[in-house]
Amino acid sequence: MAKCNGNYAHSIVRHDFQYGHRFMNYHEGEAQFLHGHSGYVEIEIGGEVDERTGYAYPCKEAQKLIIEIADNFHHGTLLQEGDPLIEHLLKGYEAAGIRNGVKEIDAVKPKKLDHPLVKSYPECRLSITAKVSTCENFCEMFYELLKDKLNIKKITFRSSSLNAATRCYE
Repeated sequence: MAKCNGNYAHSIVRHDFQYGHRFMNYHEGEAQFLHGHSGYVEIEIGGEVDERTGYAYPCKEAQKLIIEIADNFHHGTLLQEGDPLIEHLLKGYEAAGIRNGVKEIDAVKPKKLDHPLVKSYPECRLSITAKVSTCENFCEMFYELLKDKLNIKKITFRSSSLNAATRCYE
């Protein structure tokens, strides 16, 4: 899988965030209800070790890229396209004077995501996903959003101590 030579390595970057979601078409058990998780993403970035810096990839730079995405989900809600709760949630925010009313001082406004797998609405901490927000699909989402910026070899996503998935890329 990974190259095994003395100058090739993986830099590993981790980030955690809290989010709420539900599985729209899951009709058995609690996953059908809106609930929260402490999400944790770990991304391995492969490359030749830079003799000057000593890194395969500078972790702080990778961290900034990951946070730019994860901030859309942090303390936010993820719902799947077509979920009837989307309309109700947006109306509820409007009724509460929240939607389109978040001030910079009140909340961090992440860079908006506009990708076939996820569209975000930072003004109301809502992200709409093309697929159900499982750990496997979080891995795919992070990969697709970062693949042009990082030489990703592996992504692991954990939504709890019991639920996790890993996807490898070569």
